[in-house]
Amino acid sequence: MTNTSAFWPTLDTPTTRYTVQPGCGFLDAAYYAARHAVHPAIDLNAVTGSDTDLGDPVEAADSGRVVAVMWDSYIGGIVEIRHEDGSTSGYWHLRDIHVKLGEEVKGGDLVGQIGKGAKLDMAAHLHFYVKKAGVNLPANYWPSTHLKNRTACEAFVRENYHHPEEWLKARGAKRRIEDLQAVRGSPIRVLINDLEITGQLVQRPDSGVTVDARTETVRVYVNSREPVPSISIPALPLN
Repeated sequence: MTNTSAFWPTLDTPTTRYTVQPGCGFLDAAYYAARHAVHPAIDLNAVTGSDTDLGDPVEAADSGRVVAVMWDSYIGGIVEIRHEDGSTSGYWHLRDIHVKLGEEVKGGDLVGQIGKGAKLDMAAHLHFYVKKAGVNLPANYWPSTHLKNRTACEAFVRENYHHPEEWLKARGAKRRIEDLQAVRGSPIRVLINDLEITGQLVQRPDSGVTVDARTETVRVYVNSREPVPSISIPALPLN
């Protein structure tokens, strides 16, 4: 199945690559051994480890409608997107949220930025999962909280969740920023106060915004825990 709108939720760049953290795969036995909990997701982290990916972009894995936006007192920012086939992709531990409830998004759109959980006590990473069509669990649902028996819990996860990597593979999801640029156009020269930010995701804590200048269309996002719309701005023409 070829889908030009499908992308991994963390996109590799010329300087950064993302992988599933060791022991943090889907239904990972090592995860259960360490935490006594069943893992219904994959945890994505930059290969440089620790908090080096804090604030890195998180993209919508495919086109769809935002069906959940919330802040959980432990998880942090949460976004869920319902796709055309009824499956729902979920994004946890976001530091900032850049979409609003009910918004239609395309695969590759910026939905948030990698965080460390609400209490800032986690290593920065993205917890990514996909619920099957027809499954209507709360956005902050953690199966092991409700099902203490490992066998029963794993059966529940298999029944209600897709294997995220297999779901992405079936969609032909692309992994690189260059793949997104092939669809959205290469970045055009962008300056902020004479500082060139072409091709970058730039956080401006002084003004409370994030500027995404990685593709031809440049957008400004408000840094917030609340769902907010993005603001499109014209890029500067090439000299």
